[in-house]
Amino acid sequence: MQQRCRIEEKDSGRKLVERLIQPANKISGEITPPGDKSIWHRALLIGAIANGETEISGIPAGLDVESTKQCLIDLGVSITYSDGKTIVYGKGTNGLKKPDGLIDVGNSGTTVRLLSGVLAAQEFETVLDGDSSIRKRPMNRIVTPLSLMGARISSAPSGGCPLTIKGNPDLNSIKYDMPVASAQVKSAILLAGVCARVSVTLSEPHPSRDHTEIMLRECGATIEKDNGNLRLEPCSELRAAKFKIPDDFSSAAFFITAALLIDGSDLLIKNVGLNPTRIGFLNVVMDMGADIEIRNSKEESGEITGDIFVRHSNLKAVSITAETVPSIIDELPLIGILGAKAEGITKVSGAGELRVKESDRISLLVNGLRSVGVTADEFEDGFSVRGNQSIIGGEVDTGGDHRLAMTFAIAGLASKNGVTVRDAESSSVSYPSFFSELDKLSSN
Repeated sequence: MQQRCRIEEKDSGRKLVERLIQPANKISGEITPPGDKSIWHRALLIGAIANGETEISGIPAGLDVESTKQCLIDLGVSITYSDGKTIVYGKGTNGLKKPDGLIDVGNSGTTVRLLSGVLAAQEFETVLDGDSSIRKRPMNRIVTPLSLMGARISSAPSGGCPLTIKGNPDLNSIKYDMPVASAQVKSAILLAGVCARVSVTLSEPHPSRDHTEIMLRECGATIEKDNGNLRLEPCSELRAAKFKIPDDFSSAAFFITAALLIDGSDLLIKNVGLNPTRIGFLNVVMDMGADIEIRNSKEESGEITGDIFVRHSNLKAVSITAETVPSIIDELPLIGILGAKAEGITKVSGAGELRVKESDRISLLVNGLRSVGVTADEFEDGFSVRGNQSIIGGEVDTGGDHRLAMTFAIAGLASKNGVTVRDAESSSVSYPSFFSELDKLSSN
């Protein structure tokens, strides 16, 4: 497989990179994806509010995690790197310092939402802002519960960033029924409760990823689940911990998809995080008929990890509903590509959250599928794809969304004529080496 790259200078000065991804005869070999982005964010943030030196080992995970790291440095946290380990010198739950200016979260929704929970219980005022994408993302979902706790927090008139947070160390306990399942909202409330040393009781309509709960427990917090409710007990302080970051399942999912689609492919992906709240995609593709084996499963730092071996498979269509969506939210665009080659009509519903990610992923996904010759339809909370189709090829606008850029690069491998991916370098947000891995595997 050969990639051709064209760089266009935008009026803003940002470079727009187009990549033409040619069809691959097969993909084979072994890859190690970057570290799990969700866990990296949390390890840095929790390390910053713990007492002592938190040691983090794992493969770096892209620009979003660098945003979290820089935000913490701007808040007075020392972070060093040596011998393959990142050391966070914790300041305690109320020890952050007032920044010199606004805090720039870049493109990272996880950074702004989780950090808001921490800052809600500090003793100073902070303004959080980011790029044009982050300004479009809804922040009232954290403003509401944090305000109920007594935080003084306001968003822009649009409901997005910039966020102004006037810290209040004396937040109230809260019992809150979350209207949507969101690990980011849940984490913001839990982190606010930890920093204010108050109790938190939460319920959510469907389970969301639970990395925050696992990691807070590793640092000494008491968090229990009872009758569907999550309860955090007041804690005096967090102790430092050692976190080993598994490799990112969401990044692995792109290459799982490629191997499933392309005849003759087989692939080993090592040391992948297999947290049950994160592997909805794995369960769904196995229901579709995927030939996948899990090897060397073990537990480290409270997280399950293992190796994934995947072979090309003939797939059947699937229907995904709201109950499954939280565990597959980042991988849903890949279901669109797989659905095109599966037997039957694949349908996703209850996934309106996709419209408020880095882009409107439903609209851009469906338009992209149509651009490469696939029959697909969108509706308010999801999409459908007719199966048994060829991916012809074409040019796709990804809207600067890293997951869509990588999704349509995989479509290019499985296409007849190749796919040109616009704004391809957005992949560096979560997977800086994605295109070099793509080239290596498809050239084996």
